[in-house]
Amino acid sequence: MKIVLIIIILNLLFIFPSFSNSIEIKYSKINELHNNFCNKLTNNILLKENHIWFIKNINKNKYIIENKQNKLKINIILLKRSKKIQKLIFTFFNKQEKPAFEIRSNKNCEFKTIRKIIYNQKNIAIEIQSQNIETNKIDYKETLNPKLPKGISNNKNIIALIDTGVNYTLPQLHKNIAFQNKKLLGYDFWDNDNFPFDQDPRNNPFYPRHHGTTVFSVLSREAPKSTIAIYRFPALNMCKFKELIEHIAKNSIRIVNLSMGSSNINDWLCFQEAALKNNKIIFVVSAGNNGFDIDKNPIYPASLKLDNIITVTSSDLNGRVGRGSNIGNISIDFMLPAERVEVIDHRGVKAFTGGTSYAAPRLTAMISRLITANPGISNEDILKILKKRSIKSNKKVTKYGWIPDPLDNYLFN
Repeated sequence: MKIVLIIIILNLLFIFPSFSNSIEIKYSKINELHNNFCNKLTNNILLKENHIWFIKNINKNKYIIENKQNKLKINIILLKRSKKIQKLIFTFFNKQEKPAFEIRSNKNCEFKTIRKIIYNQKNIAIEIQSQNIETNKIDYKETLNPKLPKGISNNKNIIALIDTGVNYTLPQLHKNIAFQNKKLLGYDFWDNDNFPFDQDPRNNPFYPRHHGTTVFSVLSREAPKSTIAIYRFPALNMCKFKELIEHIAKNSIRIVNLSMGSSNINDWLCFQEAALKNNKIIFVVSAGNNGFDIDKNPIYPASLKLDNIITVTSSDLNGRVGRGSNIGNISIDFMLPAERVEVIDHRGVKAFTGGTSYAAPRLTAMISRLITANPGISNEDILKILKKRSIKSNKKVTKYGWIPDPLDNYLFN
């Protein structure tokens, strides 16, 4: 029966060769394919390798099976509670090994969600589609690389935002998007194109994480006279940070917001080299939300020993370290209130969030306003003013102290 099951599945894939990319695939075949797998697994029948399918990996909760002839791959994850299956997640990959289709079903093998990813000719994801379970029609589409907004060149003090991109289609953000020669200033160093749209598919490409839009909204609100160049960071090749920083330097951008990091210094060696070379650029970096001392457990680039990196952590309104916010009286320069910050999220909806990712843009915006008021100010003088604005704390959580009022322009003129 198991071999017959696999053959049936294979035949279905052959009958519909455009399965992995097409939005026209028939619901009846998806249903049949899913049910064959799901019913077997929920009845504790293990899949076995045969002359057609190769079991690439298997454990008690996950199967990875691959077709030997056409290299079609299927991942099946079993989510259990008390050793009983509660949910199943099926992910189908196309021939280019890109995730193309995801089905989530319950323990009774009833569909809960169906999502597809549509790719362009360069095999870059351009749209996520969600299928209505009752009508079998597409009821939701999320465009991943929409058209860029029209804009005019501007010479305002420019902030560079390096993040997961920004939803640049939101009208409320347009006034602060930087343009040069009527083109959006920035670049997507992840997909290597001119569409730095906000999405991070690493955890789940069918439900991408969004981060850069909320950070952008803080910058635009607290530095309203500045414009922001949007850069999507090079997650697939971190050494492209060299090219990214050179692009920033070429456009004479003085300040960069970087609300991200990792514990692997190798990810950041190329960034370190480029930041050291372009030492006139100020990088405002978040300290991270791991809940530990980064002097002892480094997070990069926050822990890099560069004069042009300013690392910031988060506090509540009373100056207490934010929940989960990292500390370090050597590695972290300042602490700012950022535990309940109003943002505009990826959907264009107002919300509240917090953490060091939002302490960073508050300080970046503060520095940008300082530069706007004093265009010729040096990096050394910027740091001097920030230190004057900070309150020393008895707790050894930062090097210089707490800035309780980042919206106040005191000492700027």
